[in-house]
Amino acid sequence: MSFLSQLSRIALSGLLVGCMSKPLTPKPPQAFSADYWGTISAQRDGRPLQNPRIWAATRTPCNAHAFDIFVTEFNDQGEELVTFTLANIPQRVGTLSQFRADYGNLFCRADTIGSTLTAKVQAGFSGTYKPCKWGSKLVITSFDSVKREIKGTFLLQLMIDERKSTHTPDTINIDRGVFHTKLKGPSGKYE
Repeated sequence: MSFLSQLSRIALSGLLVGCMSKPLTPKPPQAFSADYWGTISAQRDGRPLQNPRIWAATRTPCNAHAFDIFVTEFNDQGEELVTFTLANIPQRVGTLSQFRADYGNLFCRADTIGSTLTAKVQAGFSGTYKPCKWGSKLVITSFDSVKREIKGTFLLQLMIDERKSTHTPDTINIDRGVFHTKLKGPSGKYE
């Protein structure tokens, strides 16, 4: 057999073996841990959130009244880009559009919610944000108190609170937000 025909045969068999084997799927980075539960999609300044993860917990000391939602965006290496919260959400279906810029002073039993956003340098800028006085909205479309599952939509308009890099924008808009998550139980685990 000639050298060229042997080489052709080896190349063909390698091609066939390559086609028949399953492609390797990379495992998600450690940052995508079991602390998160549910699905979320939204756009941050016109771009889809990158590898977003969501979790929710009852708000201490408002356990029977309110909960907080935490969303983190990760790059493909598992580095945290942006984290934002929706805080003091009543445990019921409804629409909320009263956001406090002074998010440190939220009270149980008030239908006023807060929001914060922190961006890391990996996002291309760094800073913290608070909600604008107008333009934000959260709709809880479903709240199942037995399964502890929550569904909803949101729109956030945030303004700079603390600039930590020169490329930090003055405002951030997060829109087209749709989520489905679950409250952690009293043990801190999903039940």
